Amino acid sequence: MRPFLRSLPLALALVTAQAAAPAGLHPVLAVMPGAPSSDTPTAYLLGGWEGGRWLNATQTRTRLRGNEQYRRLAPGAAPTPLRAGGPAASLGAPCEETFEVPVPSLPRGLAVLAPATLNAQPRPVTELPTRNATYERIVRDELIRRGVRSPQVTLTRLTRTDLDGNGTQEVIIEARRFRESSGDFPPPTGQPGDYSLLLLRHVAAGRAVSTVLASHVAPATPWNPESSDPMPMATQYRLAGVADLNGDGRMELVLHDAYYEGAGFTVSEWTPAGLRPTPLDSGCGA
Repeated sequence: MRPFLRSLPLALALVTAQAAAPAGLHPVLAVMPGAPSSDTPTAYLLGGWEGGRWLNATQTRTRLRGNEQYRRLAPGAAPTPLRAGGPAASLGAPCEETFEVPVPSLPRGLAVLAPATLNAQPRPVTELPTRNATYERIVRDELIRRGVRSPQVTLTRLTRTDLDGNGTQEVIIEARRFRESSGDFPPPTGQPGDYSLLLLRHVAAGRAVSTVLASHVAPATPWNPESSDPMPMATQYRLAGVADLNGDGRMELVLHDAYYEGAGFTVSEWTPAGLRPTPLDSGCGA
């Protein structure tokens, strides 16, 4: 049976939500791939949950005391307890509404810091081997549909979990190719055939379907910097984490995007009916 069709026991399939989140503020942070780079590690404040509603980063910042407890959730790693080492501070111009929180002993690498007060991963989140013909075909078909001829498919991460607790597994497919990539950032513009895709494979009405979470496909014709055409900025997308950030039993998707002069995060809720954006986001760039 294919991975996205594996089901959990029937009893679990009937459980679609947990009890409501405990009272109080539940802030959410995320760490850039290249951070930390100093003796005082910091993480970006995305926002939070309080009183049955999402709060953006600015609203959450005013409620923080500076010693909040978190669990670091990174793809393929065990959760790690951490505590903030001070209040959130603005990055300043030109990113005045982007806030960093110092978190001592924070490991390097892309990760989400979920509130320690929540069971942020009520179901297993598993990394799958990236050599998978089924998911390679899915990515290839999507790229061809978007006009890429003879695409070179490179799967960079496959993450499997039951996002909404209905007993059916979903798979987040991450794939990208940039011939001139520089580590955690893509080149300013991609070459023909370059791309970055995030797809969600799930079951709807009894059949497996794909939802595009984020995508960038370079133009088929290279950009001429001498022309008056706007530069087609390349964007690289990655899955930063999967976590239940408000205690409702459904896990949110935390996505990371990076481009030549900046990077950021967004958070979306997902149900089989589709994606719903939240006000949780952060980033900085020109």
